[in-house]
Amino acid sequence: MYRSVVKHQQKNADINEYFEVCIDSINEGNLYMLRRACMYISIIYLLMIVIALIFVPDFRISWVHVLMLPLMVIQYRVNVYLLNHGPVSSQVAGIVCCSFYFWLALVFILVDTVVYSDKQAYFVPMLILVFPTLYIDRMYKYGWEELVATVTFSAFSYTFKDFNLFRRDVYMILGAYSVSMVLGHLILEMRSREALAMKELKGESSLDKLTHVFNKGALLSKIDLYFLQKPEDDYCAMMILDLDDFKSVNDNLGHNTGDILLEHVGRLLLDSFRAYDITGRYGGDEFVVLMPQMSDITILQSRCRALQKLLSDINLGNSEPFTMSIGAIISNSMRDSNEVFMMADDALYKSKIGGKNNCTIWSVDYRHYEKPILISINDGRMDVIKKLKEYKGETFEILSAASDHDALCTISQYHKQLKLVLLEVNEDNEFGVLTMKYMKQRESFNNIPILAVVKSPEGEKLAKDLGADKVLMYDLPDEVFGEAIDSLVRM
Repeated sequence: MYRSVVKHQQKNADINEYFEVCIDSINEGNLYMLRRACMYISIIYLLMIVIALIFVPDFRISWVHVLMLPLMVIQYRVNVYLLNHGPVSSQVAGIVCCSFYFWLALVFILVDTVVYSDKQAYFVPMLILVFPTLYIDRMYKYGWEELVATVTFSAFSYTFKDFNLFRRDVYMILGAYSVSMVLGHLILEMRSREALAMKELKGESSLDKLTHVFNKGALLSKIDLYFLQKPEDDYCAMMILDLDDFKSVNDNLGHNTGDILLEHVGRLLLDSFRAYDITGRYGGDEFVVLMPQMSDITILQSRCRALQKLLSDINLGNSEPFTMSIGAIISNSMRDSNEVFMMADDALYKSKIGGKNNCTIWSVDYRHYEKPILISINDGRMDVIKKLKEYKGETFEILSAASDHDALCTISQYHKQLKLVLLEVNEDNEFGVLTMKYMKQRESFNNIPILAVVKSPEGEKLAKDLGADKVLMYDLPDEVFGEAIDSLVRM
């Protein structure tokens, strides 16, 4: 007896867990079954009417029979609309499905009581029996939904039928109701057991076996799904983390130590981020974290530094601390997951060319520009932006940046539309050096022409050594700048 009670409680717990963790698939399944029910019931219904007209002598089509047609058309159209407009809430799915089945029950009730008031009811009991196979819901909701249909049917039967037929109808509907409750519970037990087992199996297959974070396929799938459903103005952040000199870890400490280090990194990520953050291993020693509702660059910066500190505390027989480079993006205006990933990867590249254990975070406010783009990068001591606007303001969108950090963020964001970079190179404070190195080393940027503006022969030599496409002294006539810009834009 005790074991039976425990097993029953476990089955109920499984059913509750099924509704908690599988609610999205339940909603999708209910709406799918509704579409199929609309189609197949319509076909069978019309076929049965044709058969009845041929083989049943006293059969006549009444106004009740016609009610079924608008029901099918309206519910099918509503369902297709929901299908084309993405996932819906449980409340919406429940309202749409229950309204269909109640309307269907009402039509069957009218057929069993009004149209065939002199015959035993059989359409409504049949619907009550099959209802749990068509629609997934909690048991107490099944009880109320079918009880409403049972009471409504009994009231109509009492009103339109002989009392003896009414009693038989009540007997039939109560029997169907009881069997339906048992059948509903058995179906829920089976569905919950299979769904939870499948979810566990799917969850295991989506995890990287070494680090226990999402593998690449599951990671990209979940990121794409997030951006597909992301509200328009919601902030999010994406981080790409790359272990510095990981090859030397494998070479010097052994591949087994490298695997242990990766396992530690996976554990650090799982412990350091929120349950709803998406964390995965992109490949090798590279990891990606997507953080919904993250808008504070200070918090993100501290999170990155904390990760780097925790990593440096790991000791696996290494003489030097382990380090990682991080590139991150914060934005509420970018909706393309590939674009966000590429910008985070560009930020990571900036961190890596600056040395080990660096972190680059760009806050991105995306704007759409119709015209091609030219960028002026200077620290304010050279008023070259006016030259650009004077010569190219009508043809190009002119953007400006006052630091290498802002410049690289802007170049990463608009590199597909970027036609020229007008860059100040200062040998004293090395302004523009990082931007020049980055653009010439980064394959996706090295085809963008760079016009370097300098103030001294030393600056001219530095710019040429860095690979500038053209170098001009700041005090040259404006016409020379115009000709240089024209020649480079045409490249």
